[in-house]
Amino acid sequence: MPSMDWEDFHQDHHRPHVLIISMESETPRHALAKADFDLLVARLGAIGNYAIKTEGTTTHIAFEHAADAGRLAAVLRPKQTSRETEWASKSLATINNATRRRILGILSRASVKRSAQ
Repeated sequence: MPSMDWEDFHQDHHRPHVLIISMESETPRHALAKADFDLLVARLGAIGNYAIKTEGTTTHIAFEHAADAGRLAAVLRPKQTSRETEWASKSLATINNATRRRILGILSRASVKRSAQ
């Protein structure tokens, strides 16, 4: 499940699955970084290529496989999912306190497993 550069990913993958994550209510010290999302995607067991792009308080995560996008969607619980010309599926989610706790729980389990090895 290699992470790819956003532009390279789009050249190699036609109509990927994307989750657009808004962190508008987040303060910078509580915002999730690209590294957090990389670790989350890895912890969720993604098998295909993916790419992450951050623009201000919005993060786009595109996946080659629908199953990988679905695993992240199960954590983020998007408000809306649609299909568009550019995307096989497009889901919109917002990071709130409950979502943040789910993500941090998954990330902390990943840290515990690593330190136990």
